[in-house]
Amino acid sequence: VVGMLALATLGDATRDLLPRVAPATRLEYREVELKYAAHHMYVNKEHKLLYCAVPKVACTEFMRLFFRLQGQNEDRNKWLVDPHFRSDKPLFSKLDPEEATEIINDPEWTKFVFFRDPAERLLSAFIDKFEKGARYGGSYSIGVFKRRSMNFSEFVDVVSRRHTGPVKRSDPHGLHAWTNPHWRPQRFMCNLEKFLPAYNFVGSFSKLREHTEHLLRAKGLWDDYGRSGWRPPHNGRRKRTQANITAGAMFERNIARHRATSADKNKSYWTPQLLAAVKRAYWQDYEMFNAINFSFQGDPVTGAAWAAHHSDPILCEVAPQFRPC
Repeated sequence: VVGMLALATLGDATRDLLPRVAPATRLEYREVELKYAAHHMYVNKEHKLLYCAVPKVACTEFMRLFFRLQGQNEDRNKWLVDPHFRSDKPLFSKLDPEEATEIINDPEWTKFVFFRDPAERLLSAFIDKFEKGARYGGSYSIGVFKRRSMNFSEFVDVVSRRHTGPVKRSDPHGLHAWTNPHWRPQRFMCNLEKFLPAYNFVGSFSKLREHTEHLLRAKGLWDDYGRSGWRPPHNGRRKRTQANITAGAMFERNIARHRATSADKNKSYWTPQLLAAVKRAYWQDYEMFNAINFSFQGDPVTGAAWAAHHSDPILCEVAPQFRPC
């Protein structure tokens, strides 16, 4: 049997060979679910692509990809800028519930998401939002937790705090459906608790470069949108040539830099006790990964197997408005 990732080696022959996934039971979008998805879901009707953007899982580059796909491919000055605060984002939440429902159930659409190991993602969020918080106007320790400062051990302590009663939307402690999205459980992003069975491509951050190329090749988009153009703008240290401007495959530079630094970060921040606490805190994510046979070092999978598990009552206790309980 040829695995999903093995098809990536076949070049253009991979086009349209992604698994077709249609939920066994029709999934219905409600207005409140679209509102909850907010700016975390991107849609491109021309190429029938739907993307769940999980913060700290390379979502910025995928957001840029959607701007390239919607007609800005020829002008790097338009699509390469920071996409987070643009008003013209192609958001799924701008659709009405009827159209959103048709898309999520249509097996001709490619619905994709990338997951990251929760411990690695949590550390990435801490370094970016707390230690480097000045570039956001102040550390998240002040903005979210009202503390002057917070080290990683203290951050893990507040994130792993268990709730014994109803959870308030404004409560920054613990992990729930309203936790800050940069460390919110991936299971809660984009209403995946309910809609993951419709996703036909679940990729891994650990194999981001390879899985992204496979996805775009399968859609016939790699040559025009993924193979080149992703090298960052000239920064004064590299000679500005046309080759430098247009070269660089998607995630080629990002992954090289990440792999060079991640080992040192792990050594300086983690203790066995902290790692164990994080794995316990994010048990819902790990349960979901196991249910769909997802491995960080494995091939892409689909979310179809989650249909047998997503009736778990946990989310009903946390946010019952997001699904039939």
